[in-house]
Amino acid sequence: MKKMLLSFTALCAVFTMNAQADTLTEFFTGTPTLYGTQAGGYVTGNNGYGDISKFQRFDSSTGLAATGSITGCLLWVGAKDDNGGSFDVVVRDFTGASMGVDIESVTVNLADADTSAAGFMIAEGAVGYNVAVTFANPIPFTSASDLVVGVVLPTTAGDTLGLVSNTDGDFSLAGTHSVEEWDDGTVGYLGDWPVDIAMAIYPVVDFALNVDENAIVTNVYPNPASDVLNINASVEVSTVSIIGLDGKVISTTNGNGTSVSVNVADLTSGVYLYEVATANGVTRDTFVKK
Repeated sequence: MKKMLLSFTALCAVFTMNAQADTLTEFFTGTPTLYGTQAGGYVTGNNGYGDISKFQRFDSSTGLAATGSITGCLLWVGAKDDNGGSFDVVVRDFTGASMGVDIESVTVNLADADTSAAGFMIAEGAVGYNVAVTFANPIPFTSASDLVVGVVLPTTAGDTLGLVSNTDGDFSLAGTHSVEEWDDGTVGYLGDWPVDIAMAIYPVVDFALNVDENAIVTNVYPNPASDVLNINASVEVSTVSIIGLDGKVISTTNGNGTSVSVNVADLTSGVYLYEVATANGVTRDTFVKK
């Protein structure tokens, strides 16, 4: 069943950068926005079309570029009607572009989603969230994994929920990675309507490296970066490599102490990995090129 794009209201909020390690927010760039109204429903939440759930898809294109586990999830609920109900934060296998059963699920009371300005926290990438859950059993993944993370919408009469998204045009993968489940149980994509947005659904991950991550602490800035990416490390750096999400090494810069500046001006916009090699081992994380 095809939808009409609901009218939007922009969220008026200002955020400052406060890095939070291992939270997949890189796909969410642009202006935070809430598409829809409480009267008419939400593109990224409950609406008059009876949508069941909303998910972001995570694979090697959107952050699962190594081996690790998903330990929790951050959400940004932009608006709600609370009649005493709840919603579920879930992880499902999406292999074959079909919904599997819940791998993990946590129930959140709508009352615990504080949509006032005082309720917002800041996640990696200077994006907001106001719901944080921890999964009882971390979900393992590899670069070949295909998972969806998101919410099963509230069903109590009088309850609605609307997730924040970025602005139409900000997410080129919306036709394959911004997923919704319709009232007949079939799968659709926000990009098909078309509205090219990503929802504020941020998995918290622990990348499993072959070294003790605690032994190498890195900080990068600015992120997103336009021309130069600066890396500070807790130990002396041997090299810094920039790697595409396809695993290909794009460039390698020799270290000189614990701080290294890497020229990224020639990179096309998108998400990349930076790999820091030291005498203590190797650590890897993501950054965004503007």
